Amino acid sequence: LKETVSSVDIYNKDISEWAFLEKGLGNDGIIALEIDDAGPSVTAITNDLLLNCFGSRFSVRIDTQASKSNGKGLKETFDIVVFDSEQNTSKSLKKMSGGEKVWIEEAVIRAISLYNAQRSGKKYLSLFADEKDGALDRNRKKEFIAMKRRVLEIGGYDVEFFVSQTPEIQELADSKIVM
Repeated sequence: LKETVSSVDIYNKDISEWAFLEKGLGNDGIIALEIDDAGPSVTAITNDLLLNCFGSRFSVRIDTQASKSNGKGLKETFDIVVFDSEQNTSKSLKKMSGGEKVWIEEAVIRAISLYNAQRSGKKYLSLFADEKDGALDRNRKKEFIAMKRRVLEIGGYDVEFFVSQTPEIQELADSKIVM
């Protein structure tokens, strides 16, 4: 009986340690801490790209916690909230549509890329992007290319290879590969 109780105690301790490890490595553990840690830097880079390439109309913040539906406490979440200074409104990026969403998403994606490159200490020479400019109007297409150039400058990249079917974008490229 004594050996059985001792074995049960050992197994219970093992279960407790594994449950603790599972929680720490899950969405509410290290992942949440990494996102919380990266959020301010990614937000700052995103807002720099938006300001320098599109003007002061839009800025973003990253929310990593939200109130629970019952109003008691907070829950882990991830939402990119966009402030529009022309309309004096804030809304989730998920609820935006059209060209505005395209270049804000691209700014966030590039900010995450820049953050990861800076954090890793590795030097990346090239970027690659698929067609993203289709929903943009003529002026926004030029600003879109300006953002691509700003990312190259900030990140110290040599070149970005991107696909575009839009003649205005193709004309703004340094070089073209026609297939």
